[in-house]
Amino acid sequence: MRILHIVWVLNFGGIETMLMNIANEQVAMRNEVGILLIDKGTDNPEVIKRLDKRVAILKANRKYGKFDLPAYWRMNMLIKKFQPEVIHLHSAAIYKYLCPLQRRSCNVTLHALCNKPNTDHIEKIDKVFAISQSVADDLMQKKHVHSIVNPNGIKPELIRTGKRSSDGKFRIVQVSRLDHPKKGQHILLEACGMLKQRGYDNFTVDFIGGGPSLEYLKSVTEKSQLCGRVNFLGMKDQQYIYDHLCEYDLFVQPSIYEGFGLTVAEAMAAKVPVLVSSGQGPEEVIGYGQCGYVFKNGDVEDCAGKIEMYLNGEEDKSFVDKAFERVWNLYNVKITVKTYLENYSKGQ
Repeated sequence: MRILHIVWVLNFGGIETMLMNIANEQVAMRNEVGILLIDKGTDNPEVIKRLDKRVAILKANRKYGKFDLPAYWRMNMLIKKFQPEVIHLHSAAIYKYLCPLQRRSCNVTLHALCNKPNTDHIEKIDKVFAISQSVADDLMQKKHVHSIVNPNGIKPELIRTGKRSSDGKFRIVQVSRLDHPKKGQHILLEACGMLKQRGYDNFTVDFIGGGPSLEYLKSVTEKSQLCGRVNFLGMKDQQYIYDHLCEYDLFVQPSIYEGFGLTVAEAMAAKVPVLVSSGQGPEEVIGYGQCGYVFKNGDVEDCAGKIEMYLNGEEDKSFVDKAFERVWNLYNVKITVKTYLENYSKGQ
């Protein structure tokens, strides 16, 4: 099958990580695969390096974030030249820039809870995938559009397990774009500040990721009297995360809005205990409390209470093995790709 994925950018992030894994797996299953990158200068060399050499990279070279008619013409010419049997969009907003002929073989994945940009024209696209039941339900409620639930997949066999730090400290990690109105990192910091006030001083918190909230989160760190306990490690590639997640004692995902939570699945594969916020994708990933703990979304005190339980060693130790098994059975990229390929073929 000849498959062309179309994406705005190819940088570090949940969508791009997922796309890299899926494209590599589709090629491994003897499909011809291309990725068409719309925006100029947004192809991260580290991401490109980790793509299978058989994945074709096409570039429309649009001026970033601009209406660029020549770039849209180039995009359609590149599609025509590639001659895909399947076009897979990773943003519904791309649909309006396709010529009518290209629209007939379109699929799209909704990678987050609904907002105006990511659902623009989605009702016109024949086949819509959602990365979680939470996203599918949100799409149905807000746009009345049916979707096929196909959870994002990871490569659990590449993720290290079993290694813990020997420095005696309880190490907490959070992996996300630093975007606190959505990802909720300030909630974790305030919860840890509360724990420090209760007399807990044998923990550290590492944030892996970059983004616009860095300076704000540093100010929350200072206000919460956590200087020296909190480290902002910046953006790291997938290999770094796969190698180092296992060194932590607890992974916390405090998201306020989150459609899935790829890094939650990665932590589960690394056999790291997980704590997530309620009401959306991450809670679904951990089986609604079957293999991890949940705190009330946005509730600093509840978050602190759950972390305190881990600090005191009072958590259910069986959750780690249950989480590991759940990832292999549900969130394996081989399963994700199989579902895509089966559904591409339907209706062709």
